[in-house]
Amino acid sequence: MALSSNSFSIKSSLLNNDMLIERRKNEKYAYFIGCFAQFIWAINSIQLKSYKLTFPKAFSNNSLVFWRSLPIWVLGYIFSYMKNIEITPHKAIKHKFWFFFRSFGNYVGVFLWLYMMNYFRVSTCQCIAGCFPVGVLFLSILILHESFYYRYLFGIIFCIFGTTIIVLNEKKPEVVQNKQNSNIFMGLLYAFCHFTIFVFSNFGQKILSKQKMNGDVQNYYLGMYNTLPALFCMIIENHYGISNILYVLYAISNGFLFYIANYYQSLALDYISMSKFLPITYMNTVFIFILGYLLLNENVYITDIIGSMMIMGFQIYNVLVPVGVQPKIENDNNLQNNK
Repeated sequence: MALSSNSFSIKSSLLNNDMLIERRKNEKYAYFIGCFAQFIWAINSIQLKSYKLTFPKAFSNNSLVFWRSLPIWVLGYIFSYMKNIEITPHKAIKHKFWFFFRSFGNYVGVFLWLYMMNYFRVSTCQCIAGCFPVGVLFLSILILHESFYYRYLFGIIFCIFGTTIIVLNEKKPEVVQNKQNSNIFMGLLYAFCHFTIFVFSNFGQKILSKQKMNGDVQNYYLGMYNTLPALFCMIIENHYGISNILYVLYAISNGFLFYIANYYQSLALDYISMSKFLPITYMNTVFIFILGYLLLNENVYITDIIGSMMIMGFQIYNVLVPVGVQPKIENDNNLQNNK
């Protein structure tokens, strides 16, 4: 009887070990695709800053939002149809507040992001927006009652400190040179509004995912609630951006990038919790800093490098040293107890 009990304990221990190993493999996979998503987000942000400079006559805020949101709407419908996923009707959506904030909030968020980039480098804009995990983490713990580890808090503080080093060294505006752009207070005001929208929009995505709303369906509604108001404003403004076909194609490609980044980010969240995923989002800051230097010729300061190294260092640590009980020690103790 004792032998049978010991045999069961060993099998149970080995099973738990296999499950733990598999979970950590999934976590590493989630970290990888999460970082890839942040790289795509970085390219997406770099594109947004370049529109006004590259296509000054064809550019308008609403035309940009329309042409980038249209493919998101179309792709959301196509992928839902191909996967035989029913598009959730409005009446069946439980958390309508988070649904509309997630869907329509992105429309407002893009405008605020575009305004922010009139005052700061794109890397600095991302540093400010990169503080959003603090708000999302707070909402995840308060509303979703997700597990919390002090390590996540330390990681976020560490990353915020790295981004603060970058932001404090911000120089004069480098986009459109006019008197309005010298008003850094207005830039910070836009940044605060964008931060708030970004927090609630990202948390809304998590809420809808927990409601089992497929990511393609979420993108379908997000595209729709961005395309329609932008089209309405385009008609009023009588400015469609179609005078430059390259501008239209460039904006459409931005929508494709958005869809890809959103897809892989949602995929990563299938393997790890939102609170554990949050530190990965800071890689966006590092990627934008590099791409801003390479593609937009933005100034680079030693504080940028120090802050980026701090952010990257925590990501490497987060992957190599997983949160939780070390399996080898736990299993050795179990075997000794069974003996």
